[in-house]
Amino acid sequence: MKFYKPLFSVIIILIQLSLSVLTHFDYIRSTEKLKTENPDLWELISYRTTYDSLFLFVLIIGIYEMTTKPSLFKTFVRVFLVCIILGTQFSGIIPIEDFYFGVYNTSWFSAVLAFLLILTKIGINIVSRNKIKKPAGNNV
Repeated sequence: MKFYKPLFSVIIILIQLSLSVLTHFDYIRSTEKLKTENPDLWELISYRTTYDSLFLFVLIIGIYEMTTKPSLFKTFVRVFLVCIILGTQFSGIIPIEDFYFGVYNTSWFSAVLAFLLILTKIGINIVSRNKIKKPAGNNV
């Protein structure tokens, strides 16, 4: 598979990785604070973390964007990647209930589609390389 202008996707993936690492450190800091302030409450609460899987979704969509040829669809995927990052970062100021999880679920669905499209591209490349060529004398 060939990569077409991968710089944009690499930058977006690195930005999401750094944001995920920062969110992880904030999570650790807040859980340590909760453990020390109220250990009884800490035992009852089950936390969901989504920043790690969000990075994987952006990574998969970014890899798909790198493998597509320059076109209008590639531009759409780039805008979509930027919207995922901005939507998750500014979900606290957008007055829509559970906006973060809406962006998260949309990126999850898009990552599954991108993964299937990547597998399709890989399969097409394997099949096209392994075609059995007919000998020159048997053109019947």
